[in-house]
Amino acid sequence: MINFPTETQDKLAASPVPVLQGLHDLTPDELLLSQEHYESEVRSYPRRLPVAIAKANGVLVEDSRGQVYLDCLAGAGTLVLGYNHPEINQALIEQLHAGIPYQTLDITTPAKDAFIRELMAFLPQDFAENAKVQFCGPSGADAVEAAIKLAKQTTGRNTIAAFHGAYHGMTNGTMALMGNLGTKARRQGLMADVHFLPFPYDLRCPYGLHGEQGARQGLRYIERMLADDESGVQKPAAIIVEPVQGEGGVIPAPAFWLKELRRITQEHGILLIFDEIQCGIGKTGSHFAFEDSGITPDILCLSKAVGGGLPMSLLVFDKEIDTWRPGEHTGTFRGNQLAMVSGAKAMEIIRRDNLANQAAVTGEYLRRGLEKIAEKTTCIAEVRGKGLMLGVEICDPEGTKNNFGEPQSAPELTVAIQRAALERGLIIEKGGRDGSVLRFLPPIIITFEQIDFALKALEEAIDSLVEPKPVSQPMDSIQQSWREHFIHVGKNGADGFESAMNQSTLALKKLFETTDSPYSGLDPMVLQSQIRRAQLGENPQSLTDVIDETTDLIGKNSIIVQHPHCIAHLHTPPMLPAVAAEAFITALNQSMDSWDQASAATFVEQEVTDWLCKRFGFDEQSDGVFTSGGTQSNLMGLLMARDHIIKQTSGHDVQKDGLPEYADKLRVICSKNSHFTMQKSASLLGLGENAVVCVDTYTDGTISIESAEEAVTSLKAEGLIPFVITGTAGTTDNGSIDDLDDVADLAEKHGLWMHVDAAYGGALILSRHHARLEGIERADSVTVDFHKMFFQPISCGAVLLKDKAHFGYIRHHADYLNREEDVLPNLVDKSIATTRRFDALKVWMTLQNVGPQALGSMVDHLLNQTQQVADLVNQRPDFELLAVPCLSTVLFRYTGSNKGMDLDSLNKQIRLDALVQGRAVVGETVVDGDIALKFTLLNPCLSLNDFEQLLNELETLGGEIAKQSL
Repeated sequence: MINFPTETQDKLAASPVPVLQGLHDLTPDELLLSQEHYESEVRSYPRRLPVAIAKANGVLVEDSRGQVYLDCLAGAGTLVLGYNHPEINQALIEQLHAGIPYQTLDITTPAKDAFIRELMAFLPQDFAENAKVQFCGPSGADAVEAAIKLAKQTTGRNTIAAFHGAYHGMTNGTMALMGNLGTKARRQGLMADVHFLPFPYDLRCPYGLHGEQGARQGLRYIERMLADDESGVQKPAAIIVEPVQGEGGVIPAPAFWLKELRRITQEHGILLIFDEIQCGIGKTGSHFAFEDSGITPDILCLSKAVGGGLPMSLLVFDKEIDTWRPGEHTGTFRGNQLAMVSGAKAMEIIRRDNLANQAAVTGEYLRRGLEKIAEKTTCIAEVRGKGLMLGVEICDPEGTKNNFGEPQSAPELTVAIQRAALERGLIIEKGGRDGSVLRFLPPIIITFEQIDFALKALEEAIDSLVEPKPVSQPMDSIQQSWREHFIHVGKNGADGFESAMNQSTLALKKLFETTDSPYSGLDPMVLQSQIRRAQLGENPQSLTDVIDETTDLIGKNSIIVQHPHCIAHLHTPPMLPAVAAEAFITALNQSMDSWDQASAATFVEQEVTDWLCKRFGFDEQSDGVFTSGGTQSNLMGLLMARDHIIKQTSGHDVQKDGLPEYADKLRVICSKNSHFTMQKSASLLGLGENAVVCVDTYTDGTISIESAEEAVTSLKAEGLIPFVITGTAGTTDNGSIDDLDDVADLAEKHGLWMHVDAAYGGALILSRHHARLEGIERADSVTVDFHKMFFQPISCGAVLLKDKAHFGYIRHHADYLNREEDVLPNLVDKSIATTRRFDALKVWMTLQNVGPQALGSMVDHLLNQTQQVADLVNQRPDFELLAVPCLSTVLFRYTGSNKGMDLDSLNKQIRLDALVQGRAVVGETVVDGDIALKFTLLNPCLSLNDFEQLLNELETLGGEIAKQSL
């Protein structure tokens, strides 16, 4: 209940919100006409808010007609606890009765001392501990003027840096720091040597990046400007910033941005001034808006709410910069005793009642309400702010964009909404670019019920001026519109599919024909920003437009694996039959778990896995299943091995009963060059990474059988249980292939499960080098990756088992899917995944089109070419070959002619610059402790001339980087 300090119990006392009887009358009454007659044209608020206030209490004001308004302007943030707070009133009355003087210059009084002590308790402790206070004239502008003086005399420098959108006051000095050009258009001779910097403004980012990346780019600009001796900007004495810009449009600076700004200013010896004249004293959900950043300024400017509603301004600054001489900055009314009383009481109440936290809660409530309104209308571009300092940016409801692709501001509509809200009992201010931001700055004592009133008034005001978003269509009409997004059976049912595929094919064809580098060279931050600017899902477009946008944004900025200079990873250019298969796979959308979801697909996958098993030398008892790749295949191989050894050891059923108590004794044997998925799989299987025992290798990178034998023997002697040994057919870096017969002998001798990771080298089974895989037919499980040397699109792999009965370790029957009595095969019986893609079709169509003999010849060519490329590297004096190739990788590094260079850093930079400049995509690894560059040859269509050009490119780049580092 709101109780006004009057004896008359009128309608104001009956409700905590205004009671409306129609729209408020805003025609000028006698008081407003008198003001217009006598007062200068400089008056501003009465033009937009034609209200003659008769009395006020809390968040409500009553005009001279008896109309009541909810005030979300509150003296531009001055009245942080609202109008006529009873405790503040009482404190003032008591002090007046005690004989307190109105003002005392800067002579001290008990009231002044009490204020300072309360202020120090209100400040962050680490700031207050080393702070001095300076009382200035009654306006915030005087505090800023004092801060400028202090900064200049302390540093001996004259330049001041401010920000776009800034507002710091209306004096000669502070107007020079103002962003608004219209306000200072007729002012001449403003303070010189002011430079403006970009403020992080997501909606209208000067770099077109938006979000965090835009803010970081602004920081980079500032830091680069300060470091550039040709920037034309002398080092500033200070940088002044509002942690939340008020008049500039209620734009909060991100906490990380303020933190980085603090770092930059400290590194360059520049004072950092925070202007919290409007955003300070609890309004943003903390005592001060800068607190969330975890930093402190050199100088803090305060006014408005710090006086509890009465005029006061002051500085708080680090005592180390207290360079004032007596009387160097004075002001007759810097000793306003009543403001000190009301200010101290206001801060006491905010601290005592935890009102800053309340402002955070009610502010979030208000923000969410505003966001809901934004969802219903077309004229709100953004809701933003902090705590109870919020802004709503109004834009053209027709969706017009400005020259920068941003929502077009709507200043006339903003004024109209402000007036329509006033007619409905809500006082709000406007500001920002083009005056198109509605600003909410209510007292922090505002209640949820009062916020509901404000939201209702604003929504009704907008609805009176702007058509709401279209109402949803009737269901039958909606369903009809949905049809265009799907493929349908029957005549013309696939016309949309044909059109989309044709457009996509032509777009990709043009992309490949016009691509001249493996990457566009677009800065990664810019790329991320452009993708974010696409505003995912906010403005649905036609599929034609989406395909065009995808081509320009995604396609042109992708890594082009077909390019001769893209040779970094086990990442192959896909073969055409496999790409065609992808269209069948996605359009048919078969799920490879049950036959009734994948009829023909089930038989195709079984046929391909049977063919593979025979190729790898397994008999009729073998079987396999497709996986997402080597990681899943290795996991499945170790899972079967784990459950098998446990069943053999104790008859324990892991699937039903979980791991036995001795599971912590199980050990996996592999070489130090095995893929990291050995450790990853052990972790996922509940054994832990430490269950993987990595043994030494021979100089060629293959597993040392002697070391493996010793490890097995030692583990058994310790009472541990080695249960599986992994052989690798193609290590990731050098392509080393273990002697699989030796591994099989060791496994047989000690009763170990033998798993072979042939993700990289499995394709040798098709080539004339197949003898290098001898012994693989003795393995219990084998990992194969088709998206490596089988030239298939990602993802496509398989795991093969010598004994298909071992799939029983993962079989589980579900009544809805794969019942035990089913006659038709359900491939979910063999997979740890339920839903899977029909990836086997890619291999099927490739074999049908290309054939295994041609595939094997391509593998042979790659292995031969790898040796030739290694020889090319070896012959160049500026390069060093680091290992003899085993499969299709070449490990080397650039050494250059200057032997004093840090080669590790140099080669890292070569790889990075080559990538981001779009010159080449090469790999990076470590060989014997040295950073190495890596070519991975997986494109059989490349010539030696392609590699000559690539080496030339890297050599040139290395020389450029080396020269820059001198």
